[in-house]
Amino acid sequence: MKKPIALLLVLVLVLSFAGCSSSTPAPSGGMVVSESPSATASESTTPATSEATGMTAADAAIAYFHNLPDNSYKIPQKDFIAKVVTGDKMTVLDIRGAADYEKGHVKGAINVPWGPAIAENLNKIPQDQEVFIYCYTGQTAGQAVMTLNAAGINARSVNLGWNLGISKVEGLDAVTETTANALGTDTYPVDTTMQQALTDYYGGLAAIKDSPFANYKISEDGLLAMMDAKDDFYLLSVRSAKDFALAHIDGAKNVPFGKDFVDNLGDVPKDKKVVVYCYTGQTAGQATAALRLMGYDAVSLNGGMGMTSNAPMGWMNKGYPVVSDNAAINAAYLYFANLPDNMYKIPQKDFVDKVVAGDDMFILDIRSAADYEKGHVKGAVNAPWGPAIAENLSKIPQNKEVFLYCYTGQTAGQAVATLNMAGINARSVNLGWNLGISKVEGVAAVTDMTANAFGTETSPVDAEIQDAVTAYYAGLAELKETNYANYKISEDNLKAMIDAGDDFYLLSVRSADDYAKGHIKGAVNVPFSKDTLKNLMGVPKDKKVVVYCYTGQTAGQTVAAMRMLGYDAVSLNGGAGMASNAPSGWTNKGYELVTD
Repeated sequence: MKKPIALLLVLVLVLSFAGCSSSTPAPSGGMVVSESPSATASESTTPATSEATGMTAADAAIAYFHNLPDNSYKIPQKDFIAKVVTGDKMTVLDIRGAADYEKGHVKGAINVPWGPAIAENLNKIPQDQEVFIYCYTGQTAGQAVMTLNAAGINARSVNLGWNLGISKVEGLDAVTETTANALGTDTYPVDTTMQQALTDYYGGLAAIKDSPFANYKISEDGLLAMMDAKDDFYLLSVRSAKDFALAHIDGAKNVPFGKDFVDNLGDVPKDKKVVVYCYTGQTAGQATAALRLMGYDAVSLNGGMGMTSNAPMGWMNKGYPVVSDNAAINAAYLYFANLPDNMYKIPQKDFVDKVVAGDDMFILDIRSAADYEKGHVKGAVNAPWGPAIAENLSKIPQNKEVFLYCYTGQTAGQAVATLNMAGINARSVNLGWNLGISKVEGVAAVTDMTANAFGTETSPVDAEIQDAVTAYYAGLAELKETNYANYKISEDNLKAMIDAGDDFYLLSVRSADDYAKGHIKGAVNVPFSKDTLKNLMGVPKDKKVVVYCYTGQTAGQTVAAMRMLGYDAVSLNGGAGMASNAPSGWTNKGYELVTD
């Protein structure tokens, strides 16, 4: 069963649907495929077939995928500019609008604006050299590169197009010009069937120009509206099976982009609108073009699922909801989406008052066994920080409030996140035993040394979540002797990383106001809130992420959730530092904050 991830509470997750709007007829560019492993010809139409080869346009689309190269018909923007710099023999097509082409384009690029001009100039595009195509963000170039290859042209699109890719490459200025370039006078043979298919394909854009499906695309808002209206359409993800399992748009089916893509389309209908999405829209653009040539009424989702490189475009970059097949990942998102006003914490005095009053609750002391034996809150059960928490997960009651404390609150922040993800209504005690509980007046009356044990009753814990929590605490062992023990980093070690210019990502989860007043140099701000995980799209998963808050407690919660989502995150010991947790904390150690 799909499990919803509420990235924005104001959005309503659609729990079941088959696909998208079927009321819009297929544009004239749609070709009907002949009998093949991946699709069946319509009973009411006959495919256009080449007299020379006996192939239909659909056959060319199928061959496009069967012959898919390792580069997926794309070139990284940096590699493309390097080829321009060295003057490689190639043809470059700029399919942006004429006005934008005139403002500046890659040296030697020829303007063939997106639309009928591509089909009209098909026989003028060289077939004896590499052809590179770029648009604004790479998405319409994805469609163009597919259609050109189907016509016998060795074409690749430039990753992320002009706006998001090329324009950000160092050294571009040296190979940017405003001089207009034209296609040569030589012509190349183009199969008449493919010529007609592409003429129809690009001619079909006019009919949908003012519709939600202009350019054979749909906006993120447009797709959300279709979902909310429960329109009858088909949603197709062409991302990898692994990434689909981690998170996908609710109701989507997965057919990964690859050589066998067209062989696995058995369930994709030809009588419904098909919305295709990938990562940023580029491979979905290729898939959309191929599907349309095969007779499907396909469009691609603007910006795809969304990645850091194409923000703010893309479904997740817009903050729209996704679902996951992984219970632990769902739980991590829901932990923040359901963030209560108390932020999963309780003030130390309020906690001691509850103990004094004898409230019905469960108390977990995650300090070491030795410190627990010296004295603990009356009734507290000891599960020392580490694997013991995971091992006793099912023994922690799910039918009453659970309060846990450590030494200063920071590891309890991590623990409270993992417990809540497992279905336990848990809160951590502010500032832990050393800085919080031990300083509350009257605590001596409810402190004892009597050991308390877990009960015999157990509560069900989802197997995936149990495995994830077990792995989380088991992972502490390999970091024990490193600078990242307990998924934390000391103030001194962070300062050393900054001074050495280490390549890592620094994340402040303090409020925007406090961030503006002063933050650790280089930090990016994502305030701790219901939207925290939704706003992590710019945070890389291939770098160490150091998270800090005020005293380390909300950063601990954030780190636990981020690690569940695959980030290599650790929290800063003591956070930015406050009077209540001195001498721990960045500023309490005498290190400076900066302002922008």
